[in-house]
Amino acid sequence: MSLVGIDIGSSAVKAGAYDETGAPIALVREPVEDHYPSPGAWEADPDEVWAATVASLRGLATHDAVRHDPPVAVAVSASGREVFPATADGRPLGPCLRTGDARTAEPDAATIVDDTPERWIRACGHVPDLMDPTNRLLWWRQQRPDVWAQARRFLNWHEWVTLRLVGEAVTDRALAAGFMLYDLDAHDWSEARLAALDLDRALMPEVRPWATSLGPVGRTAAAELGLPEGCHVVVGSFDTSCAAVGSGAVAPGVPLLACGTWESLVAPAARLRPAVIAEAGMAVGPHPSLPGTGVFARSPNGTAAVDWARRLTRVPLRALDRRLADAGPDPSPVVAIPHLAGASAPWAAPQARGALVGLTLATTQLDVVKAVLEGIACDLEITRRALERAGATVRAWRTSGGGARSRWWMQLKADLTGVPVEVTADAEAGALGAAMLAGMGAGVFASMEDAVRARLPTTRRHEPDPARGARYAERLETHERLVPTLLAV
Repeated sequence: MSLVGIDIGSSAVKAGAYDETGAPIALVREPVEDHYPSPGAWEADPDEVWAATVASLRGLATHDAVRHDPPVAVAVSASGREVFPATADGRPLGPCLRTGDARTAEPDAATIVDDTPERWIRACGHVPDLMDPTNRLLWWRQQRPDVWAQARRFLNWHEWVTLRLVGEAVTDRALAAGFMLYDLDAHDWSEARLAALDLDRALMPEVRPWATSLGPVGRTAAAELGLPEGCHVVVGSFDTSCAAVGSGAVAPGVPLLACGTWESLVAPAARLRPAVIAEAGMAVGPHPSLPGTGVFARSPNGTAAVDWARRLTRVPLRALDRRLADAGPDPSPVVAIPHLAGASAPWAAPQARGALVGLTLATTQLDVVKAVLEGIACDLEITRRALERAGATVRAWRTSGGGARSRWWMQLKADLTGVPVEVTADAEAGALGAAMLAGMGAGVFASMEDAVRARLPTTRRHEPDPARGARYAERLETHERLVPTLLAV
């Protein structure tokens, strides 16, 4: 018996099979190609994403260990805030506009349904922005009325997969909360906001709690994917939430810090202060955890900013940690504000831009890369302070993602924030978290606590070095002073 998690991300679809203890049995990864048809446009082809999903699951099904332990349940971890138009049976009518796509609705949803930031936090958990999927719906209606007239659904990856597997387009509460159309109190779509925007509720998927079984996979889909016909399809969740479950970061005080292309974190918490959350550009919403709620802080300036700096300076990734360690414990002589794609948390400033300050003829390539890594770590400490003010304590960071491989960077984050950094043992925490939710829905785990107890998810721990943290105190002050100055330019 095994549990399968499908992680549909921005660059690949990953399907992982795990046993009841959470130990990995097999993992298959299929790349997904991004498309950039014009400046500022960033798309994915839904048919290509489905082909990668089929290939990853069929590859998993042919693995000898999976044949020995056939899957009893499957769930999806999906990148949120992305939708595409489709027919009633799920046939795509156009591309999926990725999160960073620059096309805007005019007027946008927040212009039509105007409110204060704090009231937005109380209503749907976040302040609507360009990336809100509701604005994608409005863009299709405004710019492609021919497609809009044919569309009967707007689907994210999670509900598209459930539609293909069991005939129902279902999303979970954490994914639904990415829309300004979600009502935190009703745990469903807001009839008032749908009416204000003249949107038909039928366009939206059904919202169900995570870890809910939707029944066995259909016969046709089972044959296409190589899944057993009795395999249960279970409601999964938002990819950051699934990564938190897979990392064991489900209790208050231990947020997940996902060090990927985006630097994202989610802190399980219950009693929160909406005004602080709005001020810091954070969000709050349903989250599969012990309190059932989490504070989300997302920054588009994660490893994407580091990779930009490395390309610019031609500093290879190989041996980078050693070179950073050899450079000594002091900050780089260069100060980097790493807001190359705007700034959400902790600044709530999508118009923000990056900067390099203190360049001289003696500046080295490594100085620049190191400064960008430091700038991202400075933003994390400012976010930690905002979390504490909002009511979400931080006793330890539970970290996953490609950036977590850098011991130097994880140690810097521990030193700057004064909080230990625990690196997860499983490199694919999103797929594992989805599999654990699948296990809950299939009755393999009795509860979230039972699922998380199944394994010890960390492989190393970085304890804060107060002396090094003190060396960075001035750098942190400089960072905090420079960002507002740049925003005023």
